[in-house]
Amino acid sequence: MKENLSDTIKSIYTNGKRWIELEIEYAKLTATEKLTVLLTTLIFGMVCLLLGMVVLILLGFALASFFTQFLAPWLSFICSAGALLVLIIALFLLRKPLLENPISRLISKLILDLKPEEDEQKQS
Repeated sequence: MKENLSDTIKSIYTNGKRWIELEIEYAKLTATEKLTVLLTTLIFGMVCLLLGMVVLILLGFALASFFTQFLAPWLSFICSAGALLVLIIALFLLRKPLLENPISRLISKLILDLKPEEDEQKQS
């Protein structure tokens, strides 16, 4: 009986130790996956931001050249800059619904979503 009890305790200890190791490994894999998704999203966003800045510069020059048909060249560049300034102010005023809310949803979804997506799809 004593030998059987010590074997049971050793088995419980071994299984518990293995379970903790597996939980740590699972946490590492989950953190790696979520960090990868977050960094990929950030890098993609930065690339889009840089390309968007180039597009805005080119649009500013196109708008200025369009205004040169009606105004003096120096005044057309000022009007073009004013139009872009209005766009920047509009983006600043709408920053919460356009930037903060989607970013907070993405991060909270990544951090708080404990179930894999495949398990959720099977339940649906």
